[in-house]
Amino acid sequence: MRCRSPLRRSLTLLAALFSLACQPPAPASEIPKRLRALGQPDVVLILIDTLRADWTTPYGFEKDTTPELARWASRGIVFERTLAQSSWTKMSVASLMTSLWPRSHNIRDARDGLGEGAITLAETLQAAGYATYGVQTNGWLHQSFGFHQGFDRYMFPTGAKGQAHEKPSLWAHADRVVEEAERLIEAREPDRPMFLYLHFMDVHEYAAPPEFQIFGTNEASMYQASTLWVDDALRRVREALEASGRMDQTILVLGSDHGETFGEHGIHGHARNVLTPVNHVPLVVRLPFAIEPVRVASQVRNVDLAPTLLELSGVPIPESFEGASLLPLATGAEAGVDRPSHAALGVPLFPNASVQSSLSTGTWMYARNAPRNEEDPKAYESQAVAPGAELLFDRRVDPGENVNLISLEPGEVERMRMEFDAHWQRKPADAVLERGVRIDPGIADRLRAMGYLR
Repeated sequence: MRCRSPLRRSLTLLAALFSLACQPPAPASEIPKRLRALGQPDVVLILIDTLRADWTTPYGFEKDTTPELARWASRGIVFERTLAQSSWTKMSVASLMTSLWPRSHNIRDARDGLGEGAITLAETLQAAGYATYGVQTNGWLHQSFGFHQGFDRYMFPTGAKGQAHEKPSLWAHADRVVEEAERLIEAREPDRPMFLYLHFMDVHEYAAPPEFQIFGTNEASMYQASTLWVDDALRRVREALEASGRMDQTILVLGSDHGETFGEHGIHGHARNVLTPVNHVPLVVRLPFAIEPVRVASQVRNVDLAPTLLELSGVPIPESFEGASLLPLATGAEAGVDRPSHAALGVPLFPNASVQSSLSTGTWMYARNAPRNEEDPKAYESQAVAPGAELLFDRRVDPGENVNLISLEPGEVERMRMEFDAHWQRKPADAVLERGVRIDPGIADRLRAMGYLR
């Protein structure tokens, strides 16, 4: 691997900063024109597992947990109300990477995976000439489940090398992800645009080195420390891109597969329901050029992310994608209307989980638990909410979704039921689901240690 001298790195960084400083921020309306001038930009998609939006700095959290992300937001686009399509990583990332609703990809079980018929974001960029690299650390996204499709290199780093703290971990920490990302950036093919996907697990594990544990010692404080730690990893990735000399050709995107609850609806954690508190995730886009900061208040969905990245890259969007690009919202070309969002959880992973699906219109949240499985009456009996139960919340006056209006708003209940049923009555997409996946034994052991497998 060719090494870059400290002097050369410093000069490259200074040149990049000087270039940016000399360019006035572009208004949002000029984003498409500026992107066309770049041709095919590099795209770096970073997912921080289990990151709730409202505990980050750009979303108004009182503690400065994400100063680097705040810098991206100050010259980029913040989507204030983004909803994930599940609070379980496998279902959520399947929707994010294929732009298919959970109903369409139909992944619901621990041994379900993406079949060869799935058309992914990576495959689409690869077909358009991109070098595609993935570095991820979540067992549910292991290549045995099909998430490697479209990647020239799909890495699952292991081991303790480079870890800066002592907490035992089932998955590689942020240092390992950054280390592999730096290698890929340094060794990238100079004549091909790059798509780099990074997935961090530290927030999921509440893991951070001692110097980042500045908020306290309880679980919420450790979660916040891990958020600060991974935010520092974002800084290091950004600096590696600047040192490569390609920062003015790179789109940086920060998102998450789902959030985390700390008592909302009586739940601690995730993968127990699919209501807004656990599915509200951050989405921040930093473009290769400075723009006047944009904040999009309309509700959007993670299924919109893949088509957005393709439009930003000038790559045609596959007909199979069910989401829609967010670029028109960011530029003002599309009116700010809330986009309906569907989410789901499949077979229960935890004793207090609900087999639940939900529909959010932005104003109303409707959720329904699966009915009792007559073939296996005990299968869903441990649901936190009774089988077949319905929930309705008016988010205008109850943003925490605490008061169930199912018996008080019959007109709204009927309207939401009709829209919900119409969505779920559609057939799944062909050849996207692969059932009965053989889970890698080492991955299975770690998932079992986390309580996901029995």
